[in-house]
Amino acid sequence: MFINEKNKSLIALFVSALFFGSTFLIVKNLLSIFSPTFVVFLRYLIAAFFFAVIGGIPEKITWKPGLMMGLFLWLGYVTQTQGLLTTSTINSGVVTGFYIVLTPFLSKFINKTDLGAKNYIYSFLGFTGIALISINDISQVFGNLFTLICAVAYAMHIVLVERYVKNQNISQLMFVQSLTGAVLCLPLITFSEFEFLYENIFPIVFLGLVVNVGAFYLQLYGQKIIKASTSALILSMEAIFALLIGILVANEYLNILNWFGVLMVLLSIFLVVKE
Repeated sequence: MFINEKNKSLIALFVSALFFGSTFLIVKNLLSIFSPTFVVFLRYLIAAFFFAVIGGIPEKITWKPGLMMGLFLWLGYVTQTQGLLTTSTINSGVVTGFYIVLTPFLSKFINKTDLGAKNYIYSFLGFTGIALISINDISQVFGNLFTLICAVAYAMHIVLVERYVKNQNISQLMFVQSLTGAVLCLPLITFSEFEFLYENIFPIVFLGLVVNVGAFYLQLYGQKIIKASTSALILSMEAIFALLIGILVANEYLNILNWFGVLMVLLSIFLVVKE
């Protein structure tokens, strides 16, 4: 039995969320060696090179949306990475997940998307679940301004993808997005950090290829069909994957409310995908 295009897009978004969720612990470990901006710069540089090879020279119509997407994604990356200096991997995933509430409103305002009341209910249900996951140390969540800014930036990125991706070459769009991020990082990095790069090359390459290339390509592929509000809910699985990795690898733990939050997120995603 062949998988239809909608289901392919849904699977792409779920796998993208898995890739995103795998990054929190890796990034947090790298921050003991590198600055947040340097880590983001390397990720963008790897992705830009990859998409330049497979996508070729971008067409003129690709530059404007690619620059806008790159700007907001860069802002999200830098603020999230900076936030990881002072918060746990679980809390970072939770606060970032606030974008699932913001996305439907921004999509309606910017893209004039027709959304029913259920979309808003599912979004708030999903974020309530994510908030319950963070109940271990709620003071970190509301005190982390950097990560809240990240949530706004990610919501804007998802909305811009919804607006522009349907008539674009994904590889060329990803090249412009990645190049924009790398260029924006340049004035903020310290080149002396390159001397520590060789011994940490594997996690850097993992972040660049698996996440900046693989995860974002799958996100854009999925959003060619799936609307922004639904995409945001599915991508919120990133927080659950980050949480599970935190439990298995970093010995973080969950209480009853945390697990109830996980169930609420899964329920919200099930309801929206079912429709």
